[in-house]
Amino acid sequence: MGKCNSCSKVYPDAALKKMIHIVERKAYLNYICPSCQAIVHNNPNYYYLVESNK
Repeated sequence: MGKCNSCSKVYPDAALKKMIHIVERKAYLNYICPSCQAIVHNNPNYYYLVESNK
C-alpha cells in the first residue's frame, strides 16, 4: 500500500503510477493515483517514468 503524492490517499502499489515532476530544473519522483492522473496528465511539468528491463 502506498500513498498518492497529490491527494495523500492510500492505494495499492499496483494502482500508483511513477511520474517525474519537474520544478525549477529539479526532478522529483511522485506516485500518482488513478483519480489524480487525469489532472496531472494535462500538466506539462509531469512525465511518466519508463523503466527499461536490461
